[in-house]
Amino acid sequence: MKRYRNSLGFLTAVVLIGSAPVWAHEECDDGEKAVISTSSDENVGPRSEPGAHVTIKFFQYQPGRIQVMAGTTVTWINDDGIFHTVTAEKKASGFDAPLDSKGKSFSFTFSQPGIYTYYCERHEHMRGEIEVVSR
Repeated sequence: MKRYRNSLGFLTAVVLIGSAPVWAHEECDDGEKAVISTSSDENVGPRSEPGAHVTIKFFQYQPGRIQVMAGTTVTWINDDGIFHTVTAEKKASGFDAPLDSKGKSFSFTFSQPGIYTYYCERHEHMRGEIEVVSR
């Protein structure tokens, strides 16, 4: 009986730990867009520098979708302790960056309006989108 109880406890722990990444992905399906503007005539709070940031955390790009003005530099920061990439779906878009460890970052300036989709080559379920609008 004791052996059965220990096995059941171990199995429960494995299921809970193994399903944690799945629970983390539920947040990225909310369909909301984060809007980041670098226009100088808006007052939205303290500013350090023009640009936008995307954090890679829990096998997700956070936020998953953002809107920026043309000329904005977007910086991706790997907050996971694992290798990720930021790879443009259309190679002509010009970016494919390896972020091989926690704290690594990559920046890209979007000069042309359009929708830029990207993903992680190692974890293709990880996807993001940058919508670049005219000034």
